Amino acid sequence: MHSSPISPFLESDVSDDEQDRTRMLLNAAYELLDEQGLEGLTIRAVLSRAGLARRAFYERFQGKDDLVLAVFDGSLRSAARLFHDMTAQSSSPLEALRTIVTRLVIGQLGYADDGGYRRGAALSREHLRLAQSRPGELQSALAPLLDLMGGHISEGIRQGLFREADPQTQARLVYNLVSTTMHTMLLQEEEGGGADRAEREALADVIWEFCRRAIIA
Repeated sequence: MHSSPISPFLESDVSDDEQDRTRMLLNAAYELLDEQGLEGLTIRAVLSRAGLARRAFYERFQGKDDLVLAVFDGSLRSAARLFHDMTAQSSSPLEALRTIVTRLVIGQLGYADDGGYRRGAALSREHLRLAQSRPGELQSALAPLLDLMGGHISEGIRQGLFREADPQTQARLVYNLVSTTMHTMLLQEEEGGGADRAEREALADVIWEFCRRAIIA
């Protein structure tokens, strides 16, 4: 079972029982997305998998969009924490950023293994839709990852490795390149029934080289 993410959907000002129910709903959503993709993510299916009554869902979420945002938020915050740990001992900001870009493409978020590509395809579709319908909340979910990337870029600029530019803008451009490129691949993998790690690794090298040439001094 997936570990429960720390996110605004698990606030500290609610009871432990309420937080437990929220975690159960989110874990059920993760599992359904991995197994069936977006089509399998219904409120009824989530409640059935979690073993909770309908009231438990609407105590925490207003509807399916809120649940999808919570899954997206949890995935990105978990990734940001993981990438922070992975890059803490990197030899340079360039190496740190390469690690993040490469792992995003290969599937550090769980997109590429054991059916997780279905979750990746689902969240990629929803990313595009939520960017229009819920832009503020989507940006809040992206903030920890973009802040981490921006921090490494800022340090690279300070060291003279990267060209002078706004670090947050650069981080967003890099992330947007990765996410839009991966959108097509994720949908192809969903249609084909699986992810090809070798293909992912080759694409990661291409994307990273493009990013590297764009930001180096």
